[in-house]
Amino acid sequence: MKKILLSIITLLTAIVTMAYLYFSKLNTAHAESDLSLYAAVSESGFIFSFEQDKSVLDLLKGQDNFEEIMGAEKFKSLQSLKEHVLASPALNRLSQKQTVYLGILPGKGKALDFIISTQSDKDISRTQLFHALKTAAIQVDSTAGQTKLTLADSSIFYLGIKDHLILLSNRPEPIKNILSKPTDKNDDQFVDYIKSGSKLSKNSLAQLYVNFNRIPALLKPMIPGKLNGELAILNQQDAYALLTYNFSREKVLFTGTTYFKNPNSYYLLFAEESPQKMNIQNILPERTANYSIYAIDKYEPWSKKLEQWFTQHKEAQKRAKLAEAINQKYHLNLELLFPKYFQNQMMTFQLSTGEKLGAINLSNGDKLDQLLIDLSEDYSDDLKLFKEPELLYTYFGLPFQSFKKPYYTILDNFLVFANTASTLESFLNDYRANKLLINTTGFINMSNQLPNNSNLNFYIDHRNSRNLFAKNVNLPFFNQFNNEKALKNYESFVYQLSGDHGKFQTNLLINKYINSGKDFQ
Repeated sequence: MKKILLSIITLLTAIVTMAYLYFSKLNTAHAESDLSLYAAVSESGFIFSFEQDKSVLDLLKGQDNFEEIMGAEKFKSLQSLKEHVLASPALNRLSQKQTVYLGILPGKGKALDFIISTQSDKDISRTQLFHALKTAAIQVDSTAGQTKLTLADSSIFYLGIKDHLILLSNRPEPIKNILSKPTDKNDDQFVDYIKSGSKLSKNSLAQLYVNFNRIPALLKPMIPGKLNGELAILNQQDAYALLTYNFSREKVLFTGTTYFKNPNSYYLLFAEESPQKMNIQNILPERTANYSIYAIDKYEPWSKKLEQWFTQHKEAQKRAKLAEAINQKYHLNLELLFPKYFQNQMMTFQLSTGEKLGAINLSNGDKLDQLLIDLSEDYSDDLKLFKEPELLYTYFGLPFQSFKKPYYTILDNFLVFANTASTLESFLNDYRANKLLINTTGFINMSNQLPNNSNLNFYIDHRNSRNLFAKNVNLPFFNQFNNEKALKNYESFVYQLSGDHGKFQTNLLINKYINSGKDFQ
């Protein structure tokens, strides 16, 4: 389920990227006041900002995948808003030389809303503005403090004005919420983060800002039920991302930084690690739906950070007692097992059937296999079962929390494990038959778009995840993923993080399938 979140973010990222094409004429430079920024962050944690530039607009007109990503209905709605409202001379004059922010936020039921926030450096005359909009064949109805705009094609939007602030939304509630409270003293840290990033990315096409604290609320219209199980961690993820858009005809690519504010975050254990050349993905079956890879430089210094993480989560004593009990019971020294023979990469992955597995790479698999004899029992010629619980969680932490006493096998210096023997046998059959993800056209295409050195790598294969989407995502959003004219032909999503002195250099890639072939059915 945690990987479902990444695919949902894929859709959200695509939505705001599409919107940029239609809203870009509004804006040429940052305003001296941050009124519109505070208004945007007060309601949304998923915000797109951009500046006007004719050359940028011409470039984006050549990127044909926006309508596919957005979906025909939303595409038409935003196109109508841009052409009939935002491009109207009256509103365009007011918003010249201002930054425009587009925020996505949870709506009613199984829907998402949007809020567009900008401002004017001129005094706004409601009478003159409404008259100008009516002249442009827009019906303007102002009642009970709400201004409804009805366009010639019957599309309905809502307009809000307060002092120099200009707001547009698909529903009146977001505007009402913003106008009813102070907009200059909310989410100061997120605003400061956005402003610092804006200085660094002022020459980019556009920027995307994500406040992960607001992700759970944003997921409610998409994923039924509570964020429990693997998704429970999202309730505690105190992090920001600042990403800049990179133009391409074949893909949607954002680059930038991700910053984890929570000092207790497991991901922070990798923020100061040197990026590693990854190869553990080479063992993945071709029917892999998603994976998460974690890479470090050396285990011994990293383990000290892991120990602090356990201490922060009040599990250090439990961990020490477990190791001590096992050492006494089997006359072993566990520090001479996993810490000594672990190389530098670990991974969890899920198959298209929903089965979950994990793996670590080893410096000497044969030697570790011998040393684990007392700690395991034979299940078959290929598989063994750990006798003691939570060994992997004790030495590697959060990714392996759900693998209590897994079955395992060691092959080609990789220890691979799963909670059921049948899952692991299925993996072995694919591995020995060379039915591997790295041999597929889609994975090769994705790999060529990104550097192979990183510390955290989250990947979703769109085709192999369809059955999982069908079970976990509400129907309107699943239809978007499975529509030939929308997202069906987008092959993968990658969120790649590389340690950089406490934060992460970040690549976010949404890759489109560009060649027909047998591996995309």
